[in-house]
Amino acid sequence: MKEEITADWARKTAESVLGEKIHKQIQSCLTAIELAVKENKMVCTLGIYADALVVKELNKRGFKVEQSNDQREGSYLTISW
Repeated sequence: MKEEITADWARKTAESVLGEKIHKQIQSCLTAIELAVKENKMVCTLGIYADALVVKELNKRGFKVEQSNDQREGSYLTISW
């Protein structure tokens, strides 16, 4: 009867999955920033709805982050510096 499924296991598993999702979103943002900088731009836009922890991390690094959710165009994240 699946004795390995405990509250501790569930918490750790959920945190690691969320950690992977957030890590991927941050990597996408940082890659987009690098590409924009190489083109001498001061802003970049990604077609994602970023997790709150991603926005918090980018703000901590000094970026201005604006999340938009347009009914026709979908969600996108604008990062400026």
